[in-house]
Amino acid sequence: MSKLRAAAYCRVSSNKNIQLHSLEAQKRYYEEYFKDHPLYEYVGNYADIASGIKSTARKEFDRMIKDCKKGKIDIIFTKSISRFSRDTLDFLVAIRKLKEIGVDVCFQNEGITLTEQEGEFMMTVFEAVAQQESVNKSEHIKWGLQTGFRAGTSKLANRVCYGYQKDENGELVICQEQAEVVCLIFDLYLGGNSLSGISKELRSRRIPSPTGKDKWTSCAIDKILSNEKYIGDVMLQKTFRKNVFTDKQTRNKGEKARYVYENNHVGIIDKTTFEKVQEEKQRRSNTVCLDNCEADRKHGRFSSGNTLSGKIQCCECGRNYRRIKTRKGEIIWRCAGQVERTSGCQSRTIKQSEIDEYTRSILQIYKETIDTKSLIEKIVVDKNAFKIIVDSTVLS
Repeated sequence: MSKLRAAAYCRVSSNKNIQLHSLEAQKRYYEEYFKDHPLYEYVGNYADIASGIKSTARKEFDRMIKDCKKGKIDIIFTKSISRFSRDTLDFLVAIRKLKEIGVDVCFQNEGITLTEQEGEFMMTVFEAVAQQESVNKSEHIKWGLQTGFRAGTSKLANRVCYGYQKDENGELVICQEQAEVVCLIFDLYLGGNSLSGISKELRSRRIPSPTGKDKWTSCAIDKILSNEKYIGDVMLQKTFRKNVFTDKQTRNKGEKARYVYENNHVGIIDKTTFEKVQEEKQRRSNTVCLDNCEADRKHGRFSSGNTLSGKIQCCECGRNYRRIKTRKGEIIWRCAGQVERTSGCQSRTIKQSEIDEYTRSILQIYKETIDTKSLIEKIVVDKNAFKIIVDSTVLS
């Protein structure tokens, strides 16, 4: 009789040393277990370092299921039901899928196999218990974090961010070289520069981003400008997970308590400068809060003066135009109402090349005395044409 092709599934929930040791122990166990086994031909193991609740993060598990569909595996061995999954719904979907394609599963700790009579029912009972254990553990961890937040003893308060490092006691201290960059970012922003403008300036000065890359993202700059750590304070629980079954962090808008530790460490930016930046961020914001507390886009958009953003306006719906790069690499400008499909306006699309052609004709007259970035004051567009309004002070 031919041997059944057997695979092993192993999993630990984190990459801590003790868990990694457990993972290696599971692998070694199955290598010895199937060595010279009379009934099974060992085809290898699939090992994940991931939560048993979030099946989307288990790449090896997905690869194993695909190999089962390809007919490479006849039976799967795993230490326990909790190793296989801690989400009852995902668990049921997986074992029923395996049952359909004729692949058996053996859970050794529970002594159950999928093909046994009432095997699926018993597995579901054990799986429900495993899921509840995960929920209880998660709630216990949350309780511990909340207790630390309230007592002011949370170690999360001293998490390192750009501009800081930890001393020998684990306290936050200023990293002088990075702190100078933080000050520069705040100064550039209050000087009227946009986030993209600051990014270009930092790159021109060959200042690497917090991740060591040549280019700073607008998101990274915005986070620095919003982080109260730079005035010496810390706010905890800015985000939270709604439940144990999702990885997604939700921004805390008052659903949970937020905890502020004032004067937790030495600040890099003075509080007056920080508050001015927050006011300026609000002024430039492209969203407004409606009466029903929902966010809506403004018709206008902040422009630092060196781009066309915020300068091209639709005559029909009043919205600004947005810069779009086509698949062929061409730059075009289109009404935001059309892009978002929130208006029925028929204003035409403008090509960047059309705008460039116009500015070149102006430059032929004024030559090098004109700054092309500040030449155009406004562009108004309707269904049939567009009109460019040039800043008269620049041309004088």
